[in-house]
Amino acid sequence: MKLLIVDDDTLNLSHLERSAREWGYEVETAGNGFEAWETIQKCPDPMLIIVDWVMPKMDGVELCRRLRAFQPHNLRYIIMLTVRSDKNDIAAGLDAGADDYLTKPVHLKELQSRLSVGRRVLDYQYKLETLTEELLRTNQELHRMVAIDGLTSIANRRHFEQRCEEEWRRATRDETPVSLIMLDIDYFKKYNDTYGHLVGDECLKQVAGILASTAARAGDLAARYGGEEFAVLLPNTDSVGTAVVAESLRSAISGLQIEHSGSPLAVVTVSAGIATAYPCREESQSPAVLLERADRALYRAKAAGRNNVRQSV
Repeated sequence: MKLLIVDDDTLNLSHLERSAREWGYEVETAGNGFEAWETIQKCPDPMLIIVDWVMPKMDGVELCRRLRAFQPHNLRYIIMLTVRSDKNDIAAGLDAGADDYLTKPVHLKELQSRLSVGRRVLDYQYKLETLTEELLRTNQELHRMVAIDGLTSIANRRHFEQRCEEEWRRATRDETPVSLIMLDIDYFKKYNDTYGHLVGDECLKQVAGILASTAARAGDLAARYGGEEFAVLLPNTDSVGTAVVAESLRSAISGLQIEHSGSPLAVVTVSAGIATAYPCREESQSPAVLLERADRALYRAKAAGRNNVRQSV
């Protein structure tokens, strides 16, 4: 483990350095607080620090204060060396950020033991931080997995509905519109019957990819709503903007030119229904009502021959 020894007394510094190397530490030295501060900033690894209280330029207490103020969570264990034995002085050193102290002249065996304690503390803290980071990463991945549709890698229905609630509240507060697009792949049952479910899954993935790339603004959300049905949430988007996005999606998906012998157009297409609401003006409405409106518009698009976009009335 790294050990930094800070002392302006070169004889004492040399004596401590030699002993610490014999104990197996990777030792660096500094003759004052400023040199020590520069060394500490360059080292991201856990570090034991032995620092003399009285030094020119920056004393040990000031070094402790600066270290704890600017690097409060870094893995540093500080042992203060001092000729002072008054309890108030010792308390001042500990309050400044030292973890332990030894009075001069230093008894080497005691110093070795104190360093062993510090090493165990740093090892424990390092393992704890590592486990905490791994736990956070695992937790984030679990949240992501809960929110993502396993096949298409876009949001699932549960996450979509949660976000609808959140964006509805935001729009109510900010007095902005919220829009939804509901899309359905045309004649998808025939597609599966003709090409098989594995090919059908690939089709769903390609459609989801178009939705995800088109709904790319911060706050937009593309989701698989169920089966071959998808939804796109567009916060702060009026009906005109939503119609443009929906038409863009419809055109891009038909532009994939995915063969579909069971469709009159011979390629995979989608029908889309759109709806826009201003929550601040529509107290009787809710995200569920907006979803119903978009779904009814989707039904109208399919009744009108499919491969088109219809707006709620």
